[in-house]
Amino acid sequence: MNKFKLTFFGYSGLLGFAVGIIVALFMGLTELGHQLLWQTVPKALGNPSFYPLIVCIIGGVAIGFFVKTFGRYPRTLQESFTEFQETRRIDYQDGKLVKNLLGSLLVLFFGASLGPEAALVALLGGLITYVADRRKIAEHQRADMIEFGVGTSLGVIFMTPLFGVGRSVERDNWQVVTESKLKKYVLYLFTTFTGFIGYLLAYNIFPNQEQVFAIRRMESSFTWQGLLLVIPMIILGALFGKFFLVLQERGEKLNQRIRNPIPLAVLAGGILGVLGMISPYFLFSGEHNLLSFTRQAETMSFFILLLIGFGKVAITMICLACNWRGGTIFPMIFSSIAVGLAFVSLLPYSPGLLVAVFTASACAVILKQPLATACLFLLLFPVELFLWIWLAGYLGNLFLQRVPFFQEEQTIKSFKFPELPKRSKQPTVKTEEDATRDVSELRKAAARKKAKNVDSQPRVIEPKKEVLARKKVQKQRDLKSSIETKSDKQTTDVPMTRMSRHRRK
Repeated sequence: MNKFKLTFFGYSGLLGFAVGIIVALFMGLTELGHQLLWQTVPKALGNPSFYPLIVCIIGGVAIGFFVKTFGRYPRTLQESFTEFQETRRIDYQDGKLVKNLLGSLLVLFFGASLGPEAALVALLGGLITYVADRRKIAEHQRADMIEFGVGTSLGVIFMTPLFGVGRSVERDNWQVVTESKLKKYVLYLFTTFTGFIGYLLAYNIFPNQEQVFAIRRMESSFTWQGLLLVIPMIILGALFGKFFLVLQERGEKLNQRIRNPIPLAVLAGGILGVLGMISPYFLFSGEHNLLSFTRQAETMSFFILLLIGFGKVAITMICLACNWRGGTIFPMIFSSIAVGLAFVSLLPYSPGLLVAVFTASACAVILKQPLATACLFLLLFPVELFLWIWLAGYLGNLFLQRVPFFQEEQTIKSFKFPELPKRSKQPTVKTEEDATRDVSELRKAAARKKAKNVDSQPRVIEPKKEVLARKKVQKQRDLKSSIETKSDKQTTDVPMTRMSRHRRK
């Protein structure tokens, strides 16, 4: 990232365009599978009420045999991110790309309450690593390519251009801004922009497109009752996010203990089918029916909305624990909005604001990234609520980290404004004249300093000189008197002769 050349824009643009096309093809293929298995076939059979149960049990059998034969695929988001942080690459060898693709299609076709983002991150990360290895690209450039590709795919999936950039900014310590980081973020944005172009061009070839990841327009005006309820809703959202994380941790531990995956996969399929017979909102990840759900929520009671929200979390974790593997971001958003709408049905004050802060607090606690969460909801909620959403995510994480009971990891630091980059001054070539002038100025400064020291201590230096002079004079006098005394003693001690007696007389 040191040389900011035009070729970087070319490579980033091609990468983003390719990522957008791959995401569009994967999402389009998933849509075709949904329409065939959940619309065409049941319509031909007369729409039997027990159809979800049969399909989900069949899916459980297929997923169980797949996991027993090939292993736990597709990989989760956390597994892919952990591998990238440790090795700066995502492995593609031993047929992992094909296993991730087939495993994710099985899970998504049969109605699991999971999203496609986990499989796409593993697929795209592996493909980019494969290309980088074949082209013998340097390690740091390969890591940047993987990061750009993964961030672009997440931005395209959730229709939020700034989500990937927000994740990168928050992970890189956004409070310290450097020139190299700014160049990196510019390339990131350009990659995401070309990714959206590729996605829109490729996705248009698929029929019967539905609006995804949208909610109905809610009243977002501020009332004093709504403002008073903001903090309680943030705390409730943080607690809901913690509940989501606890269930996810328990599900992962249970998944690690499974030796024979077939029975539990079938059991998860049966539970999913029963819930699907009760309500279609328990099936799939929720991105396609979120808009219709928020419209129907106006006629639902508090307990029904609460049941849908917590039930969505429960069936998502059951799927994960029983090897129905996939992404959890879409179910997380759907369940948070459902519970937020339940509370708003009891407290109908500023409903848009309260649902936004509750959802933001819950999702920021789950993702542990308040800024990325705000970027994720930039186009889902009104833009004027962006700062409220960011603040809610920050305070929700801060609440859990400051309460000792939750024993939450300290990921939120004290807030401070970002430090802007400082450009280094260009070194100037000094002439002989400048060097002479500098030396003379240094000499003058030293002389001024010496004079200042002399002026500042006049009463100490002068008396000291006077005392030394007195001591010197006194020493000379003492020496003279001692010489005279010695000479007198010599004359008196010598014995007198005849000549000396004559001289004295």
